[in-house]
Amino acid sequence: MKKIFLARHGQTDANNTLTYQGHIDNPLNNKGLLQAKKLAAYFREEPLARIYTSDLVRTVETAQPTSELLNAEIVKIPSFKEINFGEWEGLTYEEIKKRWPKDIEDFFHRPATIKISGGESFKEVQERAWASFQEVVASHGGDESLLIVSHGGTVRTLLCAIMNLDLNEMWKISIDNAGISCILQLENRCWIKNINDTYFLK
Repeated sequence: MKKIFLARHGQTDANNTLTYQGHIDNPLNNKGLLQAKKLAAYFREEPLARIYTSDLVRTVETAQPTSELLNAEIVKIPSFKEINFGEWEGLTYEEIKKRWPKDIEDFFHRPATIKISGGESFKEVQERAWASFQEVVASHGGDESLLIVSHGGTVRTLLCAIMNLDLNEMWKISIDNAGISCILQLENRCWIKNINDTYFLK
């Protein structure tokens, strides 16, 4: 049975201030670096064939301690990036709400309908991430385990694809910094073992 672990990156300063970072290449803060070390401990007894990240530093820094502990290669895949927030990048929630009140309301209540000004839609994110997810999973043998370290929005779109959920339901899935979800695959069948494990961070 194949195990696919999906993890969100550790905390950044932008996460702390509710700043929309998207494709901005922010590093982890001190709490995020500690979360990355705890993530490695989570996988101490779980041999990983390979680790995949987006090409943003916050996912690579999250994966690094696990890579070093297990001697598992990190492969960067740009399509696992967070949504491109376009004109929202670098702005706080309150700043966006003042300038784009209807769009930010749609973003949370009808996320499948919104395309951010100068950025992406969640459908576009799902299409690029899901294509890479399928390719990565297919490249591994039936009993291998792998880890994908990505971003909150991207992880939600992947879980929606796996569960055949409409993207308008994506915000009903809680994905915390460094939270781990596990998908099991046997032959062509795929199911969710758990979503957003964070107990190891306490």
